[in-house]
Amino acid sequence: MSLRQLVWTLVSSELDEKLDEHKLHGTFLRSFQRLSSSGRGTVAPPDELIVKHLQGLGRQRGHDRHVLRFQSLRSRLHHSAARPVLALLFHLRGGDRGVVEDVSRPTLKEVRGGWHLASLANQKEISEAKIVRDLLFALQGVSSDCFDSSCEVDPAVLLTRPAWLLCHRILGLAKLHLRLSTDAKEAMGHGLLHQALCEALRKQLQGYYEVLAQLMSCEGLSLRSLWARLLAPMTRLHFLSQLCEGSRGVFGGALSSMVFASGFSGDIVAQDLAKEILRSVVKPLWSMIRAWMTEGELQDPYGEFFVIADASVPLEDLWNRAYSLELEMVPSFISLELARKILLTGKSVNFIRLCCRRTWSPEPLGTSELLPEEEIGASFDLASRVERLSSKTNEHLVKLLMNHFSLGEHALALRRFLLLGQGDFVQSLMDALQEELDIDANKIHKHQLMGILEMALRQSNAQFCSVDVLGRLGIKLRSPERGERGWDVFLLDYSIDSPLHVVFTPNIMQKYDRAFSFLWKLRRVSHALAASWNQHMALQRHLCRDQRDSLDRLSLLETRQTLHRCTLLRHEMHHFVQNVQSYVLEVLDTSWAKLQQGWQKSSDLDEVISQHERYLAAVEEGAFLAKGSEAILSGVSALLSLVLEFCTLQEQACASCFEVAAVEEEESVEAVFQAVRGRPFARSLAECRASLDHLASTFQMKLQLFLRALEDRSIQATASVSYWWGIWAEDDGPAWLAGLWFLSCLVEVSLQKEKG
Repeated sequence: MSLRQLVWTLVSSELDEKLDEHKLHGTFLRSFQRLSSSGRGTVAPPDELIVKHLQGLGRQRGHDRHVLRFQSLRSRLHHSAARPVLALLFHLRGGDRGVVEDVSRPTLKEVRGGWHLASLANQKEISEAKIVRDLLFALQGVSSDCFDSSCEVDPAVLLTRPAWLLCHRILGLAKLHLRLSTDAKEAMGHGLLHQALCEALRKQLQGYYEVLAQLMSCEGLSLRSLWARLLAPMTRLHFLSQLCEGSRGVFGGALSSMVFASGFSGDIVAQDLAKEILRSVVKPLWSMIRAWMTEGELQDPYGEFFVIADASVPLEDLWNRAYSLELEMVPSFISLELARKILLTGKSVNFIRLCCRRTWSPEPLGTSELLPEEEIGASFDLASRVERLSSKTNEHLVKLLMNHFSLGEHALALRRFLLLGQGDFVQSLMDALQEELDIDANKIHKHQLMGILEMALRQSNAQFCSVDVLGRLGIKLRSPERGERGWDVFLLDYSIDSPLHVVFTPNIMQKYDRAFSFLWKLRRVSHALAASWNQHMALQRHLCRDQRDSLDRLSLLETRQTLHRCTLLRHEMHHFVQNVQSYVLEVLDTSWAKLQQGWQKSSDLDEVISQHERYLAAVEEGAFLAKGSEAILSGVSALLSLVLEFCTLQEQACASCFEVAAVEEEESVEAVFQAVRGRPFARSLAECRASLDHLASTFQMKLQLFLRALEDRSIQATASVSYWWGIWAEDDGPAWLAGLWFLSCLVEVSLQKEKG
C-alpha cells in the first residue's frame, strides 16, 4: 500500500462518512502536505501543542492522567519519526490553532527530487534564490520576507521537508550569532578581563561577517552549497557560544582559567580559537602583573587581580598584613609558587618605597602581552620573566637592609646586650646595679639606672660599638608585683624603628625580653655565688691570721665546720649553675652561627624573617622558654631561687663570724658570750648549720624533680639519652653529675633538631 493510500484510508476513517467528497479530498491534500512538510506553520512543535491541549482538558475535568499517558507513549516513539505523525493526528482532531488557514481549493504540486518549493494556490511561488538571500539576511540579524527577526520561518511560507530542515539548521547559526552579538555588547561594568573577552568575540564575529560578505557576492548559490560553506563558521560560533555560557558569573583570574581550560580539546579548531582568545583575555592581567611588580601599584578597578590590598592596615604592618593572595583569582596556568613570587616582588617594591624611603626602578618586565607556546597546555614565558625580576628586586631589598640599615649589626647588638653575650659589660653592670636592685621594686627609678648603664658601657668593650647601637640601648622596668625586688623587674631595652621593625616586630622583642629575664637571673645567681665565695675566702683568711686560746679554738672549730658545710653546698650549686650556663651558651652560639649562614643564603625578605624566627625559637628552646618546657623552666627557676637563698644565708653566717671575731679581739671570753647572747641580730652557728642542712635537702629534692622532668623530655626527644641517664643515675656520684651528662646530651639533641 502506498503512502497516498495510507493517508487516504486514515482521513476517511477519522472523518464523518457523510462529509462532502470535495471537502474530504481537500482534507486529504492538506494532510498529505502536512506529512510531507513536517508541520508547516506551527508555532510550537506538535507534541507541545498536544500537551497544552490535554492540560486544558485536565483542568476542566480535574485530573491530568491524559497528559501523563501521552508523555509515556511519546517516550516510546522515535522523536524524528513521530513528529509528523503527531502533527497530522492533531490537525485531524482540529486542535492546531497555530497553522495558517488555507484556501478552499488548495493544489499540491508534484514534488520533484524533494527540493521544489511551493506555496498555496493564491500565493506566489518562492524561489530557492530568494530563500538563500533571506537566509543570508537572517544570518546577519536582519528580518526578511521569509524569516522574522527572531530567526524563525514565517508561518505563511510553505517549504518541503528537506528545505525546511536545511533552513532550520542555518537559522540555528543565525540564533547563535544573535546571542553572541548580544553578549559582545554587554561588556561595560563587568571587569577588564570580561571586556577583553567581549572584544575577542567581536573580533571573531568580524571573521564571520567576512564569510557572509563573500557568500552575498556569490551567484547561483543553492541551499546545499550555502549550508556546506557555513559548516566552518558554525563550528567556530558553537565554540564561542559555549565559551560565553561558561563565562557567566565568572570574572577576573577565574575567567582566564576558564578560557585556558576550554582549549583542552581534541578539536584543532577549538584549540586555535582558545589560544587566540586567551591572548586577548590575558592582556589586562598582564598589565596588572607588570604594574604591580615594577611599580607596586594595583591597577585593578574591578577586583580581578589575585593580589588584594587592605587599606586599613597601618604602614608598620605593610609587609605582614597589607597584601595577600586571593586564591580563587589565581589563573590555572600560574602556579601558586609563581603567584607567591609575584606577590612578594610587589610587596618588596612597596616596602622599599614606603618603609625604606628609597627609589627602585627595576628593568621592564617584557612585552605587553603573554605569548603562549605552541601547545595550549604549555606554560607561558611569564615564569622566567617573573623569576628574573623577582630575584633582582628581592636581592636589592635584602642588600638594602643588610648594608644600609645594618640589620646584621643590630642583630649582633641584641645578642650582646639583651642575650647577655657581652660578658665584661654584663659583669660591670651587675656590680654597679647590686645596691640599686636589692631594694624593693617600687622604690627604684629608671633615670638613676640609666646613669649606671652608661657607666657600665664606658667601663667595658661595649664602648666601641657604633653610636647608633649605643643610642638605641636603654632600660625599661616591668610592672612590679607585691614583694618583688629590682632584680625581678629590670629589663634592658633596644629601640627599633622602620624598616628594621619588619624583622624585629613587637612580638619578637617580647621574646627577647623573656630570654633576657631568664638569662639575667642565671647570671645574677652566678654572680651571687662568686660574691659568696669571695666573702667566704675573706673570712677564712681572717680566721687563719688570728691566734686563740683553747676556748677560742673551740669556737674557731665550730666556725670552720659551718664554713665547710657552706663550701660543699656552694660547690654543688655552682656546678649545677655552671652546667646550665654552658648548655645555654652552647645553644646561643650554635644558633647564632646558623643565623649568619641562613642570612647569607636568604634571597628575599621572607627568608630573612624566617631565619631570624628560627634563631629565636632555638634560643627559647635553649632557655627552656619554648612550649612544652614549662616543667623544666619551673624546675630551673626553683633551683636558682634556692641558690639565691643559700647566698643570703651564707652572707648572714659570715657576718656573724666576723662579728664574733671582732668582739673577741676587744673583750674577754665572758664578754664574747654576753655579746653573742645579747645581740638579737646575731645567729648562732648551730642554727646556721641547721638551716644549711634543710636548704641542702630541699635543693636535692628539687634537683631530682628537675632531672625527672629532663628525663621525660628525653624520652620524647631520643631513647639514647634515657639509656645514658640510667647508667649515670646508678653511679655513686652526686645527682648533679647525671644532670650534667643529660644537659650535654640535650645540647646534642638540640643540634640534631636544628640539622633536621
